[in-house]
Amino acid sequence: MPRWPARSQASRDLLMINGDTFQPEHGESTALKLRDVNTVFRGIGEIAFSIEPGQTRVYETVSGRDLAEFALIQVIAYPRPTATLLSAISSYLRHQGRPELDATGISAPTKLYQLMMLAQSGLPVPATVYLPGRLLRSSFAAIADQLGLPFVLKTMHGSGGRLNFLINTEADFERLTGDPADAQVAFLAQQFVANNGTFRILVFGRDIRIVMHRCSTDGTHLTNTERGSHATLFESESFDAEVMAMVARATSLMSCEVAGVNVVQDRHTQQWYLLEVNCAPAIGSGMFAAQKTRAYAEYLQRRLSA
Repeated sequence: MPRWPARSQASRDLLMINGDTFQPEHGESTALKLRDVNTVFRGIGEIAFSIEPGQTRVYETVSGRDLAEFALIQVIAYPRPTATLLSAISSYLRHQGRPELDATGISAPTKLYQLMMLAQSGLPVPATVYLPGRLLRSSFAAIADQLGLPFVLKTMHGSGGRLNFLINTEADFERLTGDPADAQVAFLAQQFVANNGTFRILVFGRDIRIVMHRCSTDGTHLTNTERGSHATLFESESFDAEVMAMVARATSLMSCEVAGVNVVQDRHTQQWYLLEVNCAPAIGSGMFAAQKTRAYAEYLQRRLSA
């Protein structure tokens, strides 16, 4: 995978995403002609992401050039998955001090966007890679080299764990990424964190009352904590204070008043990782529904009495 290039502060280059209609070969009358500006045309299928805590990158895959190097970026059309990626691209450009996209209002708060926001703020997230589907299918070796084996392949959108997989071999990877049934699925490749179960921590305003632990039999972080029968409710007052502070900060970054935050602890290094900030968590259903509903009602009462 391309590495971080040095940014040219003097760049006057323009990046046109999905702007083929302005290229000369599509008609001289609509060809974009700008003085002293180098215009680069790329499709949304040529944009990729690499995310690690404190070190994020969005780049175009033809030359490996960082999007932060461009003086201006314009989005011309919205074929899938353009709208899905815009929030994460915009977050990256804002973090780099570059002009934001001209169309961020239609973007979606995906897992990719969440990870970008959390990592740029220095919060611990598993290393994550997004590649366009046509490149993903041939990138097993590069991904395994960056993330290690096994790694997790998970959908960018919520699927309740149905489209999350632990990848141990290239055959597993090729079978999943080449499945015609999932041709339209946007997958993320993510570092696998060996753990003793996933914690879902519910935040109500500034109050954290619910800490649920689901212990999966295979030690993965592939499934939703609302599922399964092996679950425990922890006392929030005695839970790890650093984790609680991390959860509160993550919730604030995502501008959520009510949220379900999934975290895991590496069983070898004891490092905690944020997996997801869900701003619409299941409260009145799933495990511990009565306790969750009671905590939610108390939060609403406080808000209405303020």
